[in-house]
Amino acid sequence: MNEDFAARVDHTAGQRSSKPNMVDIFLAQQPRLRRIAAGMGLDASDVEDVLQDVSIKALKGPANLQGKEQSTRWLIRVTLNRCLTEHRRRRTFKRHTGEILKRRSQNDAASKPTAEKVIQAEELEIVRQNLQKLDDTLLPPLVLRYFCDLKSKQIGEVLDLEASTVRSRLRDARMILAKKLQKRGLEP
Repeated sequence: MNEDFAARVDHTAGQRSSKPNMVDIFLAQQPRLRRIAAGMGLDASDVEDVLQDVSIKALKGPANLQGKEQSTRWLIRVTLNRCLTEHRRRRTFKRHTGEILKRRSQNDAASKPTAEKVIQAEELEIVRQNLQKLDDTLLPPLVLRYFCDLKSKQIGEVLDLEASTVRSRLRDARMILAKKLQKRGLEP
């Protein structure tokens, strides 16, 4: 996708002098945007579709954004909105969060006995299933916090929410997950 996007940028560079800056920011933020889309539960092909749409919006993006931080927040918000649109459109929001968590824990799992690996895989699947059941207002703050390591204030800037509202939604999401995991016999 990067080559196609860069080719379109080169083609349009003479037409719009202010857009390569947004394009550069998009290319720099692409790994983060990919993590967000994956954290929102999209599979690899859907993530590519979302990033393609975001890249087009970056080319046509608003000219009134000032600075890298504001442009980055705009790109994150566009990515989140596009993911939520995909979720609503399909109503079968496939979350592959378990795969992401598995990748993060593979280093630890390699040294554990087989029985512990099986238990850990079952626990990850239970967490993934419970993440699927979270409300659309609770999932984006959770993804931004735990997959992008953003603070409440930063999440609030991206989602146009007060930091206290973000903290409240994070608390609510954690409480919901904790209750569901306790019912299944897992420690949160």
